[in-house]
Amino acid sequence: MKSPSYALFLGTLFFAPLAFGSVETWSIAIVETLVFLTATLYFFTIRHNSTPFYKVPGIIPLFLLLLFMWGQLLPLPASLVAVIAPGIHKAYAPIIAASEGSQWIPLTVNQKSTLLEALRISSYVLFYILTIQLLSRQELLRKTVKIVAGLATAIALLAILQKFTSPNLIYWFRVAPESSSPVGPWIYRNHYAGFMELLFPIVLALFFYYRPRVNRKNSWRQKVVSTLSSHGSNQYFFLGLGAILIISSIFIGLSRGGIISATLALFFFLVLLSKKSSHRGKIAPLILVGTLLLAITWFGWDPIMERFNATTDASGAINEGRLLVWKDCLPYIKDFFVTGSGFGTFIHTFPQYSNQPPATIYDHAHNDYLELFTDGGLIGFILAASFVIIVFKNGLVQLKLRREPYSVFLIIGSLSAIFALMIHSITDFNMHNGANGLYFFFLCGLLVSAGNTRIHFRSRGTILNEDRAGWKFSFLTALPLLILTVIVQTGIISARQHYQEASKIYINPLLSRSLLTEQLTTIDKAIGKDPLEGLYWSYKGNILSYLKEYSAALENYIQAARKDPLEGAYLQRIGLYLPKEKEALTTILMTEGYKRGLNKELHILVLAEWYMNRGERQNAVFILQQGSRQFSDIARRLPPFFLNYQFTRNEISQILPGKPTPWIALGTFYERAGQLEESEYYRRRALEFLANDDKILPSYFTPLYQFYRKQKRINDAVAILHLGIEWLPDHAPFHIYLGDYYRQQKITYRAREEYEQALMLEPGNDRIRKRLERLESSK
Repeated sequence: MKSPSYALFLGTLFFAPLAFGSVETWSIAIVETLVFLTATLYFFTIRHNSTPFYKVPGIIPLFLLLLFMWGQLLPLPASLVAVIAPGIHKAYAPIIAASEGSQWIPLTVNQKSTLLEALRISSYVLFYILTIQLLSRQELLRKTVKIVAGLATAIALLAILQKFTSPNLIYWFRVAPESSSPVGPWIYRNHYAGFMELLFPIVLALFFYYRPRVNRKNSWRQKVVSTLSSHGSNQYFFLGLGAILIISSIFIGLSRGGIISATLALFFFLVLLSKKSSHRGKIAPLILVGTLLLAITWFGWDPIMERFNATTDASGAINEGRLLVWKDCLPYIKDFFVTGSGFGTFIHTFPQYSNQPPATIYDHAHNDYLELFTDGGLIGFILAASFVIIVFKNGLVQLKLRREPYSVFLIIGSLSAIFALMIHSITDFNMHNGANGLYFFFLCGLLVSAGNTRIHFRSRGTILNEDRAGWKFSFLTALPLLILTVIVQTGIISARQHYQEASKIYINPLLSRSLLTEQLTTIDKAIGKDPLEGLYWSYKGNILSYLKEYSAALENYIQAARKDPLEGAYLQRIGLYLPKEKEALTTILMTEGYKRGLNKELHILVLAEWYMNRGERQNAVFILQQGSRQFSDIARRLPPFFLNYQFTRNEISQILPGKPTPWIALGTFYERAGQLEESEYYRRRALEFLANDDKILPSYFTPLYQFYRKQKRINDAVAILHLGIEWLPDHAPFHIYLGDYYRQQKITYRAREEYEQALMLEPGNDRIRKRLERLESSK
């Protein structure tokens, strides 16, 4: 009889890696839903069919870890948090000072990120429990291992074919993000390598297990014939091919951490095998290693060596950005030593300690151990480490005790897989990849099953002890988590759609009250679906400020800051709308907001707005002037600010840099705002700075030319064309436009000259030929 829960279990194992590594919201949501659904169904079913629930090694530290993660979400008195987690209290301190009423804060600097991380790790823990329960039956253990080995081989073949036929397209249709390094279904080569190094030892274990038994006294010819004709030889050769494909794909993917980890895992596997095997002189391991090296040589060693040489510069010094990140993590750990900053909050907290360029964003520490310490503190680190040590130690003990070959090889393979990822975790963040994290816990469950499931038995299928209350606890955990996951993940996706709908309209003071009210309704829907997202509360605060409901706007900015206290823009917004009697606090919020802000150009705008509200107009001009020269991106954000605060031409001239682009952008904005005189002024001013630009673009002239044409100011439009040709004589469209003008003015010879010049620049342009033909036919 087929088990629906086992089918869902296998479906999860297939879906997680194939769904682009399960790193996107939709894919990790499906993985979590599948796991919780499988667990709910399985634990509900075993209650009725008297299937025993077996004790799970390492469940106590795992349960305490989950309890700690979910506990980080619970609000506590601020005075208590100041004692047990001073770093977190410091993050919330400005918001506490600006708020009224009771002050309770959680043990995380971002509740939404910690909630998502708690759901993810909870799903992994339940999958670990499910693996032990389901694979306590030897037929399911054998079947699952074969299926996973086949899946790994197929993905490795896919990765190799994709690498050489379409390296920038995943599955030959999905474009990989810019600056990514896709291999197989993953956009990041290190995560592909992390997944494969988990399954490579399992395929290797099966390869050794299915090795045909031949008489060592026979001749080589007899051995070959015996090997080819023996039962199961097809599986043996398939698994050997799979092992070669997997390790080759890791090397071809050029992940340095993956290559090192997989190589060390191979040697670790052979060491364990030699200690357990009674025949240490077997040549099969040497043949396998030699074949692997030959396979890699076939594809070429040069790219691999180049990848490793990139670790050092020309002088031989280490040139590895990870080391700088790790160094910056040390004060981070110090400030959040006991409880961490909250699971999943590295991306929010690290910028406060980073000495890297402002444009460089690190969402992970590229070291799972460091990130575990930054996010979970000493408590989280000890609990997680305790689980891994217990499972690994249990596996080593069972390796000594077991005699059945299948169990021995599978224990060795599972130990080697876990060892490989533990090594790779020193230089990367595989545990934060959806598929890799799931498979790590699956391998931990597989190790327990391999060490305890009886392959040949008469009574009990496993030597694990029964836990009569375990199914009830697991069921009562899985069902609420299933419901919560559906609510949270669908809410996030739905809220994002509402926000995208709202953000299609650029909100500004010129919008009508009815339109602003419509925007308010839309963003309220987003908040209702995803109340832990600070961005939505801040957006609502912006709308309310334009509706002149300043008190309500302040409350929404405070709510936004409570969701994400390290987002400096929210602190500055609070400062803008605090009453005048809190001037000292406002100053603190503005300066602290600027320090915490990741996008400094945005915070400069808020700082300038603060100066304007205080009547310090010259200070606002000065800060914007400094910002526009320091951050090139700030200029495109300035036009609405200029319009809202009615900056004069002279003030704008002090602020904008002497480059054409920001002046043209300002002119375009004023045209859309209906202020045509201002639009013309700023577009013409842009042309005064042509000599300051290294590369002159047609877009410097075309908007003003089109503007004059709309205004029926043909002579001015033609003058712009002449100026454009003067700066860009090889730009054919300018000659075409000028030819069109002369044709309309009946100056045929000049029109012909311009068209012929354009045709010389673009000989294949049929539109120009047709213009010339019409010109000749009109004679």
